[in-house]
Amino acid sequence: MTATSSTEDVIVEAARAVFMQKGFAATRMCDIAQTAGINQALLHYYFRTKDKLFSIVFEKESINFRSDVLAILKSDLPFFDKLRLMVRKDIEKFKSAPFLPMFVLNEIHSNPERMLHIASESHHDLIFQTFSETVKQEYEAGRIRKVCPEQLLLSIMGITMFPYLAEPMIKVSMNLNNSDFAKLMEEREDHAIALIENALSVQ
Repeated sequence: MTATSSTEDVIVEAARAVFMQKGFAATRMCDIAQTAGINQALLHYYFRTKDKLFSIVFEKESINFRSDVLAILKSDLPFFDKLRLMVRKDIEKFKSAPFLPMFVLNEIHSNPERMLHIASESHHDLIFQTFSETVKQEYEAGRIRKVCPEQLLLSIMGITMFPYLAEPMIKVSMNLNNSDFAKLMEEREDHAIALIENALSVQ
């Protein structure tokens, strides 16, 4: 790894951390420079604008997510094992970056054109296309009951993402501290899979 690529990697990772915490609008280039441990002049040398850094960070996150999900869907694993891995990947990602769901939601509302462009560039439509084909194959083979792929994918997203979007409300309404919430999320994977399997299993 060259010194240039190493510095760029440090900056991108610092930008990711700050964007996730503050969102695009509230993030300043000086925040990123401070987190990266460099001066602002050096930051501007590598990345002239905040928009450019944001696009790189979000595109990288999107591509990593797409690659992980597609690898699972195209594997030879049984269908319910694929769903289990998808749920696990989602929950692991949100546990490691709990600001991510709110970050994405805020950015979609504040600049939908930019977010749609990034999503299009990273070919997120391939996820639903592959997921839909997999669901159809399982139904035709008689292994699951008939279900709308769109509704199933939305249900999986809601089951995994909503607790992190609503974390403050959940903590207050359930009288949970940080440790309690973390324990609840540790148990979430098994509970989520059980809900999905019960909904899809052929009676």
